[in-house]
Amino acid sequence: MDPVLVPSMDGFFLSCTLYRVERPKGLVQIIHGAAEHKGRYVEVARILQQNGYCTLVSDQRGHGESVDSRFVRGFMPPVAVLVEDQYRISCFLKDLYPGIPLHLLAHSLGSNIARLYLGSHDGEISSLVMTGCPFHVPGIVFGKLIVRILMLLLSKHGYGFISSKLSTSASLKWVCSDPKVIEERRYDPYRKNYRYQLASILTIFDSVQKLHAWKLYTCTNPDLPILMITGSEDPISGGPAGLSDTKRSLHRIGYTQVQSKVFEGMRHEVLMELDKHKVFALMLTFLESSDNGRDS
Repeated sequence: MDPVLVPSMDGFFLSCTLYRVERPKGLVQIIHGAAEHKGRYVEVARILQQNGYCTLVSDQRGHGESVDSRFVRGFMPPVAVLVEDQYRISCFLKDLYPGIPLHLLAHSLGSNIARLYLGSHDGEISSLVMTGCPFHVPGIVFGKLIVRILMLLLSKHGYGFISSKLSTSASLKWVCSDPKVIEERRYDPYRKNYRYQLASILTIFDSVQKLHAWKLYTCTNPDLPILMITGSEDPISGGPAGLSDTKRSLHRIGYTQVQSKVFEGMRHEVLMELDKHKVFALMLTFLESSDNGRDS
């Protein structure tokens, strides 16, 4: 695995790790979730690498090592910038391995960014896998209003009660059934005491609202294979109603090949669950079928 820096449109460099394959059958671009970093995806990246997929994991701005004086840890720009960052990473990978199919794997907040990525870049990828994908919350507009008021009072770099609610939790049992995954947060230097600034919370809420902003989406690749993987105990995905809303939203935009799999007993971080090998197997089967469908 090699550290790489990928420049974005404004000269900011995104810290990434590239898991190289000499003759890859596919490329996988991983977009991490909220309050995470690329180091949490070593296992899944190695699984993909061992199965012939050159894999790149990035730290989103304000996370991990993608920080500078403008984007300190906990501060994110508007979601459109995060989407453009991922597009620049796609271009980097496709320039490095021309003609090789590119797949997106996105978790949680990363799933929102991936769905907005589809709005203008769906022709760049051969499939999309989303885990722990959030659903559209109709009242999110009121949450945005509260955050905007707090920003006026405290500045965009301020912290409010919402910061603590989103960045930490009294109980993280909803995250994963593996106690080691919960315990990890206590010692991870990139996650311990991590708090989002108000501007970042506005970005998160905006990404949720834009899941139903139909005018943002131009479906140029209606047959794009899309797979949603969730746990039955995952509150972020919204249960059956939330999953149904996500499916309907993608169909309304124009995507016809939308699949979903709910793993019984699993929670939010299905890629780190005790039975994660089942998730890996499903994901690899899906990627193989997407490649085969592209070649036929």
